Amino acid sequence: MKHNIAEFIGTISDGGAETLVKDYAFLLDKDIFNVFVIVLRRTRDAANDALLSQSNAEIIEIFKRNDFLSKVIQKLNRWWYLPYRLEKLLKERNIEALHIHLSLLKYISPIRKKIKNVKLFYTCHSEPKRFIGKSVPAEYRAAKKLIKDNHLQLIALHDEMREEINSIFEIDNTVVIRNGIDFNRFKAIKETREEIRKSLKIPQDAFVLGHIGRFSDYKNHTFLIDVFSEVYKENKNAFLLLIGAGELLNNIKTKIDKYGLKNRVMILSHRSDIPQLLRAMDVFVFPSLFEGLGIVLIEAQALGLRCIVSDVVPKEAFQTELAVPVSLNKSPERWAEIILDNSIKGTVNGNINDYDMNKEIKRLEKLYLS
Repeated sequence: MKHNIAEFIGTISDGGAETLVKDYAFLLDKDIFNVFVIVLRRTRDAANDALLSQSNAEIIEIFKRNDFLSKVIQKLNRWWYLPYRLEKLLKERNIEALHIHLSLLKYISPIRKKIKNVKLFYTCHSEPKRFIGKSVPAEYRAAKKLIKDNHLQLIALHDEMREEINSIFEIDNTVVIRNGIDFNRFKAIKETREEIRKSLKIPQDAFVLGHIGRFSDYKNHTFLIDVFSEVYKENKNAFLLLIGAGELLNNIKTKIDKYGLKNRVMILSHRSDIPQLLRAMDVFVFPSLFEGLGIVLIEAQALGLRCIVSDVVPKEAFQTELAVPVSLNKSPERWAEIILDNSIKGTVNGNINDYDMNKEIKRLEKLYLS
């Protein structure tokens, strides 16, 4: 008999956590597990949602209606309706293990005594203090109660995160399961860089800077545009490729127009061909204000791409000398100098093969079955 597993996340958009859930649904052994993905609502224009729809995983949407009035009603009633729906779904699908992602623990806590027979797991996808620490009281209190009453198993993306989580909750059993990558996707690229650039209508002689990430404050696109402006002053072949969607997209477009760089910047959204897009780049730029890990940085290194990265990104993400840490206190001019100087290398902090998703999936399967 197969084991019924549910992954619970807000949406299946194109962020890192959502990509990980999609990968779990694809790669968990289908001979052993039935995988359900529970979401608050669908994001059908997202590449991850579309890809997940093509798999055998069943996507269960809690809030199906998406009009304005429905959203208001959902917001007013979510504190009782959402836990009620979750409890009902877990019983209907005979779920044995529920894996929670992002800021959703507060909706599990109200039903904790009614789901004692369900194994609970929670993966922290970003800085613990920002997601489950005391600065987010609802999530912190929920985690404390679920650890005590339901033996909630906390999962970190790397060793430094594990130590921080253990410290926050005064425990010693947080486990590390890396947000790995499927190396087969990167080995299977058939198109050359020239072919990919041609399909995107990027000039073949362009010096392409690239970034992949949601248009949100913490990804620091505003600073990235400042940096690109300085690079362009030194190299008129410079071209910026941005992949992502998000609430700040229009603000960034306005800034690009203000700098007169509209013809030197391309913005793409909801893409499933990330390995190909990375191959089109010369330098990957990642000036985040904070990150849980930044798995796209690992992907860029796997393709042999030079990466210029803010030094607040966890050191575990710097897997090769291709990844160069730079302080956000440095000026855009200094960032541009480093981008243009290929002689500057980073420090190796691990073995990139440790991020093989297929190996991490096997570790997750053992955890589910333990």
